[in-house]
Amino acid sequence: MIHTNHRIEYRPDNCIGCQLCFQACFIDVIRWDAEKKQPVFKYVQDCEHCNYCMAVCPKGCITVIPDFKSQSPRQSFDMYK
Repeated sequence: MIHTNHRIEYRPDNCIGCQLCFQACFIDVIRWDAEKKQPVFKYVQDCEHCNYCMAVCPKGCITVIPDFKSQSPRQSFDMYK
């Protein structure tokens, strides 16, 4: 597993509830809250930064901000020494 400090900024005031970001996310980072009629960003650390969600949002509500410097594997290979 890789630990990251990636961020996704979301501006709910601009959201029209079209669900395009939810449909575009093939990694399942974005879920849909049917009651609030807006996206929920559940697993930001798993985001592949394809920026599809950002590209399809007609109101520009989403900004994907990768932090590649923060990526660090948490898996240890010490047992193989």
